[in-house]
Amino acid sequence: MIAFGNRTRALSAILSHGKIAMVRVEEQERSFWTLPGGGVEAGESLEEAAVREAREEVNLDIRILRLLFQRPYSAGVEYCFLAEPRHGDEVILGHDPELAAHEQVLRQADWMPIESLKDDRHVSRVIAALRPEEMVKYGIDFLGNR
Repeated sequence: MIAFGNRTRALSAILSHGKIAMVRVEEQERSFWTLPGGGVEAGESLEEAAVREAREEVNLDIRILRLLFQRPYSAGVEYCFLAEPRHGDEVILGHDPELAAHEQVLRQADWMPIESLKDDRHVSRVIAALRPEEMVKYGIDFLGNR
């Protein structure tokens, strides 16, 4: 895929006990689950953007551990970071501050079993980028020994 824009996005793969934090987006013609994330603001690092977006969308204070992957998308490049909750792990639906209340597209936030999302565009890349010791740490064992 070729990137046609210059909007940089930062995503976080927040893992805990075999699950990954996800948000459900409902737009006019489609509905889908995705990783929390969004555009990087001026003067903000990629990591800072991922932390901010997780706080805004799933109300989690996260610790960024490392970059998992980067990939072009239709409007630029997105960077996905491995992250874990700092304090507690209750996921609560947040909002997109760039959109008015009546324009919100975030509809649900939850911990999803990572196994059920192994074919998802982003989650499959997350799984492929995890190290064996990270798989063990986060309870991802459906793949067996890699």
